[in-house]
Amino acid sequence: MSAVKAAGVRVRLDRRPILHGVDLAVASGAWHAVLGPNGAGKSTLLKAIVGILPHEGDIRVGGEAVAKLSAKHRARLIAYVPQQPQLPGDMTVSEYVLLGRTPHLGYLGVESRTDRAVAESALERLDLAGFSGRRLGAMSGGERQRVVLARALAQQAGVLLLDEPTTALDLGHQQQVLDLVDELRATEGLTVISTLHDLSLAAQYADELTLLVEGAVAACGTAREVLTEQRIAENYGARVRVFDDGEGRPVIHLIREKHHGYGE
Repeated sequence: MSAVKAAGVRVRLDRRPILHGVDLAVASGAWHAVLGPNGAGKSTLLKAIVGILPHEGDIRVGGEAVAKLSAKHRARLIAYVPQQPQLPGDMTVSEYVLLGRTPHLGYLGVESRTDRAVAESALERLDLAGFSGRRLGAMSGGERQRVVLARALAQQAGVLLLDEPTTALDLGHQQQVLDLVDELRATEGLTVISTLHDLSLAAQYADELTLLVEGAVAACGTAREVLTEQRIAENYGARVRVFDDGEGRPVIHLIREKHHGYGE
């Protein structure tokens, strides 16, 4: 059974159709990347899966219909890292990450020793232990991005949705975060669905890709099947060359347009 299955998903925002009957099936423990040009509906799809946006069609996580679940139950199944999270500037890093334990708290809503240990472990994994007492308002964009991911990890949900998780990160922290997510997927059976602008990164980490174009699925399959020069040119309007990295995964290079110099 798929960990996440969407069938015929349609979403309207301000009466304007954004998604047009999108299908998606992600196996348990897999990493699935959702790609597409700006405005394709990638973030909208993630928000529909996590239950933030109303939708038509059927979305199931672990066999349960998302639309019928309470917010607390959904949060036990799905952790979501938005592209532009709103963080309270006066809250400390440790306080914010501990919020990830909210779906697991009892009636009194008091964190246990276990909850605090889980939150501390998430901070350590994302190289944030030394920032635990710092106010969120005093952190850089990249640091805040890692804090939001730490909160999602502390949630200990089986499905992790990541909306452009590397946007504010430098090259080293991009690799660190993606490697960590990949490690969790391998060791703890985490199912990952991410949106990514960087096609080569998506090819490196994801098992399968879905290409969205204008709210509809244009292609779905492995990176080699989806990321062809012709398809990228047609849907992104980009001139590229696609090379093999030696392990069967494509690497995409932009090709500079040639201009004639003076005197030629």
